[in-house]
Amino acid sequence: MITPKSGFPTAIPRDPSKPFMLETQGDLFMHIDNFLPQYEFNELHSILIQAPPDKIFTAIKELTQADLSPLIFLMLSIRQLPAKLLGKGISRNFNNETFLEQLYEGGFIPLAEEINREIVFGLIGQFWSLTGTDDSPSIPDPKAYLEFDHPDYAKVAANFLIQQNAENAHYRCTTETRIHVPDIKTRRKFALYWRLISMGSGWIRMMWLRAIKRKALAL
Repeated sequence: MITPKSGFPTAIPRDPSKPFMLETQGDLFMHIDNFLPQYEFNELHSILIQAPPDKIFTAIKELTQADLSPLIFLMLSIRQLPAKLLGKGISRNFNNETFLEQLYEGGFIPLAEEINREIVFGLIGQFWSLTGTDDSPSIPDPKAYLEFDHPDYAKVAANFLIQQNAENAHYRCTTETRIHVPDIKTRRKFALYWRLISMGSGWIRMMWLRAIKRKALAL
């Protein structure tokens, strides 16, 4: 994995020939492995931050709309447009909420948290449909997330991970998103959707990381 000298986050492509292999970052244990060890789609981005892990973790937890580029919300609103046109979308005002609170209000659920190291959150839905996550099943807690196995849905797990960089005293903040779609017919539907949104999704995550870095360095 190579990060440019500018510090701009880098996307790490997944080997499509190994759809069900458990891929951890080296030999590092990650809580996300407990929730979605098998997956067919993923994206991984990282950035080096010259700040201690507690400040990076605080930046992740306290990140707000004011810290993020307006382009993020424009891209998210475009993705939600079909549901809004059908009267399914819910307009929310997130001005006073943190980034993570926005995720949880939008349907994600917290799965695991290790202070100053990792945060994991998940979502289940039919993202390729016009209504997106508005018709998602009710998943109240991590136990329900683990037990859910309906073949018509995709299961998503994502994390933020902080680890010391092996080359120097800096720390690397990484975000990974994994998607598991067990049914082949459903997987084909998701694959088309993934091809359409993956580039924009990657840019959103890279902008998240840059915002986290700015906030951590300012603390």
